[in-house]
Amino acid sequence: MLSRIAGNLFWMGRYLERTEHISRYAQTHYFFSIDAPKSVEKEHILESVLNMAGSYVEYLDGHGKMETLEVAHFIGLNEFNAGSIKHSVMKARENARGAKDSISSELWQSVNTYYHYVNSMDKATFEQIGIYEFSKKVLEDISVIKANIDNSLLHDEVWSIIHLGQHIERATQVIRMIVTKINDINRIPKKEYYNMLELFENINLLKSTQAYDMCKIYYREVPSMSHSLEFLTLNRNFPNSIVYNLRHIENCLMRITNVSRHQTDSLEFYASKLLAMIQYTSLQEIEKEPLAFYHDLLNRVAKLADMLEKKYLQY
Repeated sequence: MLSRIAGNLFWMGRYLERTEHISRYAQTHYFFSIDAPKSVEKEHILESVLNMAGSYVEYLDGHGKMETLEVAHFIGLNEFNAGSIKHSVMKARENARGAKDSISSELWQSVNTYYHYVNSMDKATFEQIGIYEFSKKVLEDISVIKANIDNSLLHDEVWSIIHLGQHIERATQVIRMIVTKINDINRIPKKEYYNMLELFENINLLKSTQAYDMCKIYYREVPSMSHSLEFLTLNRNFPNSIVYNLRHIENCLMRITNVSRHQTDSLEFYASKLLAMIQYTSLQEIEKEPLAFYHDLLNRVAKLADMLEKKYLQY
């Protein structure tokens, strides 16, 4: 396979995954803004969405204050904002078109349909339907695309490279959500309502990662922040956990290279070593300095993606 085609497939997977997580985080926090206690400032909720998407500084540069509709539009439809859904959809479709001869017509059509829905949306229509309906349609389109990736492609190199992009991006976005929520919790005043607000923020984290119900079933109680960190980082069987995605990154790399042993400075060795490191990390180690742990992990996943780019995708 040409490196150019591999790059298109990989980045299509990454951009599609990115739109899903930004959409779900924005949708969850839309409900939070409605149901939140009076002690929670709406500006903090909007800042959380911008921070998770990496768009906080860019938003402040062009806007005077935090307005719900302006933040929603900036995250949803501002094509010049690299953290927006529209920007990522445009990039996903551009990469899908570059690899059109390697994917199924069903997959291409679903990506194209998704692109045209988002691209045809103007600000007036967006404000009329609201962030909830917009993100709901985005998540429905993403579900169709994911089904076509898994059900209309051969599970060969093409499928493996798309999944590499998806799993690297999913691990990245889940880490970003965890970091954002830890920062949100750290800014809560240590007053009588602290525990209630921490619980609200924790539930938002779990719902943003589709983990609330499974986490509650797994621990058989309303999940605490410790439960959430353990579940989203270390649970081997939950598709949005970090260790789950690292394991599938390793599997995809093995399918592509088809080699059982690798040099210690290789991409494959680094991926396996990173997986082993997280698998044998305890919750107690994470909770000692959670922000430092997740920032370091985010850098390690970024290094993994960079090594992959240099080995397989540059041309």
